Amino acid sequence: MARAPRLVLIEPSGARREIPISATPFRIGRQTGNELTLRDSRISRQQAQIISEDGSLVLEDMGSRHGTFVNGQKVNRHQLHPKDVIDFGMSDSFRLIFVGDEATLDELLERVDTAPPAQSGSRELYHLGVLLEVARTLGTGGLALEDVLTAVVDAAIQLTRTERGVLLLVNESGELETTVARNAQRGALQPDQVQISQGVLRRVVNTRRELIVSDTEGDTAIQKQASVVKLELHTVVAIPLEKLNVIGSLDVTVTAREAELVGVLYLDSHSPSSAFSDLDREVLRTLAREAATVIENARLFASARAKQRLDHEIEIASQIQQRLLPKQFPDLSYLAMTGSTLACLSVGGDCFDVIELTGGRYGFLVGDVSGKGISAALLATMLQGVFFTTAALDIPLADIVSRVNRYLCERSGDERYATVFYGVINPSGELEYINAGHVPPIIRRQSGVLEPLGSGNFPVGMFLEADYTCGQAKLGAGDALVIYSDGISEAYNVNGDMLGEEGLCQLLEKSAGQLVGDIAATIQAGVRKFAEGAPQSDDITLLVVQYKGQPA
Repeated sequence: MARAPRLVLIEPSGARREIPISATPFRIGRQTGNELTLRDSRISRQQAQIISEDGSLVLEDMGSRHGTFVNGQKVNRHQLHPKDVIDFGMSDSFRLIFVGDEATLDELLERVDTAPPAQSGSRELYHLGVLLEVARTLGTGGLALEDVLTAVVDAAIQLTRTERGVLLLVNESGELETTVARNAQRGALQPDQVQISQGVLRRVVNTRRELIVSDTEGDTAIQKQASVVKLELHTVVAIPLEKLNVIGSLDVTVTAREAELVGVLYLDSHSPSSAFSDLDREVLRTLAREAATVIENARLFASARAKQRLDHEIEIASQIQQRLLPKQFPDLSYLAMTGSTLACLSVGGDCFDVIELTGGRYGFLVGDVSGKGISAALLATMLQGVFFTTAALDIPLADIVSRVNRYLCERSGDERYATVFYGVINPSGELEYINAGHVPPIIRRQSGVLEPLGSGNFPVGMFLEADYTCGQAKLGAGDALVIYSDGISEAYNVNGDMLGEEGLCQLLEKSAGQLVGDIAATIQAGVRKFAEGAPQSDDITLLVVQYKGQPA
């Protein structure tokens, strides 16, 4: 009797269960009354359905909110094939794997046990054919890894007519570790029952060759293994599990790298076995290869899921970081300003901020944390927060930067520091600033003269007892203060040439007579044109402040 095709439901917790598709249409969704109800508020009430069409099963999306995906691709209609993975656009929700009407491993193994008695040759071929089918079935995505590995060991025990089977996998320390241990009755072995010939294991690991001995009394090399003698073993089988060889190419030279050892499939018995035929050996090798493939796929899947979670967390971190930046700039009678930051990775180590102070004054911050990635982004966020809080106290600039420096020195570690420029402009155009190791901001005068604001201070977070000194400047009507991070001056093109401060100055010369928004646009367009699409190695942050003149 033909069985109904099935889905394997994988819950967010990782639990799995089989769902038969007993009739069509087979509706899937959050609403009660569907053939498969999934309790997740993000899944639509009627998400999708499976219908029968020309003898095949077809998955249809039913206008769901987030879409229906098969093997990572969004679909409206899709003819289902075994191993198709169905999800609903959320990595932490339910997943389905279509396994069709193929036999399960347990059912295949039962066929081995209930094989009809026949001539020895045909019986052997029957067993081997079923076991090869088991090996192919090992690739089915709807099975838990533990179930697959257990089936491998059970099948190997039945094929070899041994008493025990143990699957050992290489752990993170590079050592073999028992993962599955079974007896001929398909029961799990207790730890005290798992006694393995270490000499046999070493021989297989060192030579990377299988060891199959049906009667140890006839093998002088095996007789020398003390553990084999001590355990009174007469049948010993050990097969290395390896990833497939990788062929690499260096120019015109082709090289083969040694396959990586995944584990060892070990079987033994206290009784001699009949001689193993070539076909027996080939099936054992097939089981070993398939097991190694499944193990590696499971590890790659776990790695991919971990990366997916990390990518999701990075995306959230990036969103939080963007929300901490000024969403809009104040519209002042004496000042105009604009700013932006672009991370070279998903999250950046740059930050900028505009801080309102008393007396109509405004503070302007640009910071650049050493390094890149998550750790730099966390420190940049912390730097922005502590600087905003400290600057809002409206104390002398040197005290602000000294407090921030002490805070970072005590909490960020020796290997992390940040360059910072912080300046305060009042309504009369007076600028007081501290440059703590930052690339020199440039005052572009209305006349076209460019004045860099250099630094004689250490970056913050580098030396606990560092002293900080201020600088002063006076802005006239039309003058612009251009504060930037070294991602601009150190932008590279496809030839490896760097823009440099000279290139930035040339862009500023082109911006003569422009207002603040056009100045920023000129710089950004010039950097893009210079880079010619070359990937950048640092974050790019720009803050432009233009003085309009003293208010009436």
